[in-house]
Amino acid sequence: MGRTVLKHSLLALITGTVCLSVESATVYNSHGASLGINGRVQSVFYSNNYNLAGDHDSSLHNSSRFGLRGKVRVNKWISAFAFAQWDMNSRDNSSGPKAREQYVGADFNGVGVLSAGKFRDASYYAESVTDNYEQASGTVQGHFNHSRRPGQIMYTYDNYGFHGQLGIQTAQEHVAVLKNKFHNLGGRYKDSWDIDSGFSTALGYTFDDVRAVPLSVRSGYSYLKGQTGSDIHKRAFTNFKHLALGLSWGNLNSGFYTAALFEYSRINFKAGDYLKIKGFEISCGYAFNSGISVLTGFESVRFEDENAETNTIRRIPLLVKYKLNPNFSIWSEAGFNAGSDHESAFGATNYSKRSDRSVFSVGARYTF
Repeated sequence: MGRTVLKHSLLALITGTVCLSVESATVYNSHGASLGINGRVQSVFYSNNYNLAGDHDSSLHNSSRFGLRGKVRVNKWISAFAFAQWDMNSRDNSSGPKAREQYVGADFNGVGVLSAGKFRDASYYAESVTDNYEQASGTVQGHFNHSRRPGQIMYTYDNYGFHGQLGIQTAQEHVAVLKNKFHNLGGRYKDSWDIDSGFSTALGYTFDDVRAVPLSVRSGYSYLKGQTGSDIHKRAFTNFKHLALGLSWGNLNSGFYTAALFEYSRINFKAGDYLKIKGFEISCGYAFNSGISVLTGFESVRFEDENAETNTIRRIPLLVKYKLNPNFSIWSEAGFNAGSDHESAFGATNYSKRSDRSVFSVGARYTF
């Protein structure tokens, strides 16, 4: 019974729906219907190169997250569920809570899960192997995995070590596709696009016992087609292609862990214009029984456009975290330049020092 519950929790995590689902608290459970809440409250001190206040001043920021998850058994084969989660932080609290994820779906009791709404696409399954830091990393996967897009339908199968996903993207306006994480891509690539249609898929397999720890091999691909003609209201593009290949070995929460990620993406415009992003990430760490964990690695990403203009970012992230108990943790994180280009590119006017300077943060988080 405990193993079955764990598998369902991990499945919710992999589909990109609830990063805190395994820690959610059940407030109601009766006659096959349940209601759970989850969320977090945190405060983080950021060094000046994060550029979160004034002209590269150091600052303290707090944020919170709250989610609701309901599930009801329809019959012995099918359960229906719904989830919604919102974010609020001290930097844009005037706009109120912002929807992070929203979806409804059906769990077919081991045969798969069908979800419809706003969440990450299937390619995140491969990206997630290195998405284990706070904010000083994500040089490669950070450009894509934050794009929780509405209008998606996703089928996920996760059983017997095999993982498969197939998703459909419906038409949407003003949605995220390519996150301008380091603010060095210029206004032309502001992350708000008009999508006509698309799909995403993922395949992978996890070997339970390779020298006493799991080994996971993952792949993901997504394709988007842009709106055309009078349907264009914001930013037009022809198509977007994204490939991710991930490999992990070990257990992030206990003992040794290492992972590698390769990504390639290209967004095409009319008249042959394009932006191409290619890179890799490697991470390695160890989680001690005391609750202390250490994670570091190397990240490299290269940007290129149709004019052969390029920009390369290389970073070394370092995270030290102490989990005092299942609900409360503190951490210190740093990111170091490892040979990045020192100039702005692609017409940028707001160049972030995060790409080629050292950054540092200290934070505390309560999770429920």
